[in-house]
Amino acid sequence: MIVLPVLSFQSRSTLEESEEIPPRQALYLQSIIMLTAIGGLAALVDWRETLEIRWFSPFTGPALALAGGIYLAGLLVNFINYRMSKEKEDKSAQMLPETKKEYLLWIFLCFTAAWAEEYIYRGVLTHLLSQNGMVFILAALLSAVSFSFSHFTQGWLAIPVTFVFALGFQFLYAVSGSLALPFLVHFFYNISAEWVRKWLIRPVK
Repeated sequence: MIVLPVLSFQSRSTLEESEEIPPRQALYLQSIIMLTAIGGLAALVDWRETLEIRWFSPFTGPALALAGGIYLAGLLVNFINYRMSKEKEDKSAQMLPETKKEYLLWIFLCFTAAWAEEYIYRGVLTHLLSQNGMVFILAALLSAVSFSFSHFTQGWLAIPVTFVFALGFQFLYAVSGSLALPFLVHFFYNISAEWVRKWLIRPVK
């Protein structure tokens, strides 16, 4: 609940203070290793506390409709954000991939971020808090707050936006009965958000 937001604030501070952007591939690898390590720690907590977290369940019509709505809403918000942003060329945007090798690492990072964050926030953290006496709604809200602040690397606007989507992912988990759909929506949104930025906001010539 604390580590990822703190690391996000440190990363944002480092980016703002640095005159040059560190090599993107190194940043991607660092993020992959960090998320995998924290996801592994969450798995230890899951095992130790025997949390009732489900990864897979049959997809139902309502769950698929909700997943599609969250995905499309995410793309729309992302599109509007870049259209209205006065800082489209800030350093956080420069961290996005440019070469084929960077894209491969970026896709793997998107995959790692999706499974790790859904497992940590919608799975382990929410269940751990509620299983130890906290009202589930409050547990979900605290998890969403932590999730939103862990995206501060993308700027202040990312905090309220990701908070809302965290609640959407939590609701999708409840409706679908497992982490599979939240993970898939999270992963494909991460990939699609880059496509929106590159091809709709700043088309490559």
